[in-house]
Amino acid sequence: MSDAKNHRKPYSIGHVAKVTGVAISTLRSWEGLGLLAPHKSEGGHRSFSASDVERVHRIDLLRRVDGQSLSSIRRMLEDSDNAAADPVDEPDADRRTVEYSQIGGQVRAMRKEAGLSLRDLSEKTNINVSHLSMFERGAAFLSPARLNAIAEVFQRSLGELLGGTSSEHLPIVRKGSGRMVSTFGPGVSIEQVTVAERLMDVEVWTIEQGRESDGFYAHEGEELIYLLEGELEIALSGREPVTLTPGDSAYFSSRIDHRWKNVGGGKAVALWVNTDTARLASMQFEKRERRLEIGSSQGTGLGEGALNIELSTDAQTFRVIETHTAGHPTRILVEPLEGLDGTTVKEKQRSFEARYDHLRPLLLQEPRGHAGSFGLVPVPSQTADFGAFFITSYGYPDLCGHAVFGYAKALAALGRLKSKTSFSIEMPGATVRVEIKPDNGEIDVILPQSSVVTPEFAVAVDGRDARLQIVDSGILYAIAEAADLGLDLQSSSADEILVKARLVRDAITALNRADELAFDSVLVCQPLASGQERMFLAIDAHRFDRSPGVTAVAARMAQYVAQGRFEPGAVLQAESIFGGRLMGRVTSVVETSDGRLAVVPKISGRAHLNGISTLIVEPDDPMKRGFLV
Repeated sequence: MSDAKNHRKPYSIGHVAKVTGVAISTLRSWEGLGLLAPHKSEGGHRSFSASDVERVHRIDLLRRVDGQSLSSIRRMLEDSDNAAADPVDEPDADRRTVEYSQIGGQVRAMRKEAGLSLRDLSEKTNINVSHLSMFERGAAFLSPARLNAIAEVFQRSLGELLGGTSSEHLPIVRKGSGRMVSTFGPGVSIEQVTVAERLMDVEVWTIEQGRESDGFYAHEGEELIYLLEGELEIALSGREPVTLTPGDSAYFSSRIDHRWKNVGGGKAVALWVNTDTARLASMQFEKRERRLEIGSSQGTGLGEGALNIELSTDAQTFRVIETHTAGHPTRILVEPLEGLDGTTVKEKQRSFEARYDHLRPLLLQEPRGHAGSFGLVPVPSQTADFGAFFITSYGYPDLCGHAVFGYAKALAALGRLKSKTSFSIEMPGATVRVEIKPDNGEIDVILPQSSVVTPEFAVAVDGRDARLQIVDSGILYAIAEAADLGLDLQSSSADEILVKARLVRDAITALNRADELAFDSVLVCQPLASGQERMFLAIDAHRFDRSPGVTAVAARMAQYVAQGRFEPGAVLQAESIFGGRLMGRVTSVVETSDGRLAVVPKISGRAHLNGISTLIVEPDDPMKRGFLV
């Protein structure tokens, strides 16, 4: 059973679920049955050791591969625990070798869990179906490059696929006491010094003469190779191969395609070190190391010479990536959150609302944000390439176009897309297709259908008759013409536009037709002499979109199609009062079940990176929970 010492262990339940592929709810169920014994803090937060992670792997394999019942598994584990309490009197009793057959069984379990056939996995990895079948049965080996391809399918690192060590963070590892892995077939053996426990994975590789990686492969993180014995050829994509001899080293980004081969006359032995960026996101600060890096040892600036700042023991930190789309910001949360249960992104959003709603004002309201701040929480998706839901200073939108652009920009910058230029994103309200043009960074998003909901109607606004129409583009807009409101849409008139938009909202409410005229926001449009449109999206009395509005552009095109002014292929160039630009194109026009014309819109534009930030929440800060003005 896992160690029950009264101190926090290194891994959260969310990290364990990611590494093992076992749902958080299942982990809690196993705990209730006595199969697992994680550490629990006074606040009820569970934490796990590396040996607990290995135990989860073992339970999962026994259940899915061997078909054992949970009661049988419990008896087997109890027998194993009792045997471990009475160690065998052999010098290498603690030195366990992980055979390739175990990895094959684990891959089979993950494949079944993901609902993939052998042919599906073959198509995703370019590995022959028969070879995959033999590997899963323990009758064949796979090279590092091919194992890495399998790991990527299940969004794991190669180290996670092979499993990790269990040192309980002891600082000393004696020679020959590491965990042995013999997964790559005869001629390659790995002694894991420390893997899946800390920021660095450290291994000693022994590679016999002529053995190689079987082609190029890439993965997340960085790696360092220091050759201890023999000769090892290293090749990075786009560069000539280089042969390392004892004392030579290679240090490079693991995202670069790379391969290796023993070109010497005997075995090659190398110290191999990898970092894991995903693990960095999940690691907790220790009390004695509550520091954030802010500068270098050179220079005379405020942060230079002081490499970090000290934080109080109970301070919280949240790392975010900041982007903007045509001027409107998106704050993307980097920190992983445990306990976001659910099959769909919508269910994960509800889980966040139930467990983490206190983070929403903390992250987005004053003093770390403002009324217009917009947040995005990345989550896995079972139906799309990526998933995300949205948080704002005022609630939980189901659909947001500008945030999708920002998310796509961040995914590309982080290397998550690899060679993909087209991918899908599941949101609570819809799944959209995204395309990125590598030559100029322009992003295209295919949105759900947009259609006019009501005929045109008029209301009195400040002594003027204003023509209005309700359009549904995933968000319900009341579209008004700037001229009808006596407005010239300029950056200097933002406050005046907000006042008129509020009057429009009040006038619609006064009609007492709430069911018929339901809407979310007011969209004010002004056609320009150039043929473009200037647009102002008033979210409510105080908040407005700094961009023209991605779904707002789609709504305007739907209105023009209903009026007979736009046909398939028509283009709308839109700009905000601040100069941010988006382009909409009518890809097709379809008829809804009730006879209305609906547009399938494609919105094009660009998103930009603003920065990477670490938000700090000090426990004694009286404003830490956030506020709005």
